Amino acid sequence: MLKETIQIITQTFSPLSDECKKELEQYAQIQSFQKGHQLVKEGQFSDKLFFIVEGCARAYYLKDGKNITDWFAFEHDFICAINSFFLFIPSPHYIELLEDSTLLVVSREDMMTLSDKYHDFERLGRISTTKTMLQLQQRVVSLQFESSQQRYLNLISIYPHIELRVPLGDIASYLGITQETLSRIRASRNRI
Repeated sequence: MLKETIQIITQTFSPLSDECKKELEQYAQIQSFQKGHQLVKEGQFSDKLFFIVEGCARAYYLKDGKNITDWFAFEHDFICAINSFFLFIPSPHYIELLEDSTLLVVSREDMMTLSDKYHDFERLGRISTTKTMLQLQQRVVSLQFESSQQRYLNLISIYPHIELRVPLGDIASYLGITQETLSRIRASRNRI
């Protein structure tokens, strides 16, 4: 499964040389976890990058006892505790699996080794980081300038099956609305 997963990464993001793929196979691991497993906890230092082979995850904060979801990741997405991974600080948020999941896991140290040795791996890192930055920037724009209904419709267009896989409370939190507002939006959409 490891070779097939690395091939998916190269097809989805950027090609890697055969030598780079072989070395990545030595560093990366395929791991399976059950739904509800927390990959990262608030306050924990995290030096792992996760690529979702199967399953889904969310990143969230706890504020005043409330979960505030700020990121979903599904098959063929990367996810990590960005602040901790890049800034070497304790994570301000949690990463939780929303389904039984299979992940490719690689450490920051191994990624740096591969980036120093292979330009194509460095390019892969740049492309995947840029994709994540663009998604997060789009979310900020969406929260600032779009109505709650438009944010919901955009989310559904990007992830058509999200409502079958993610609790509605997490979706509402991600959209910056209450679950009651989400229910009204969904009801009005279903009447159309």
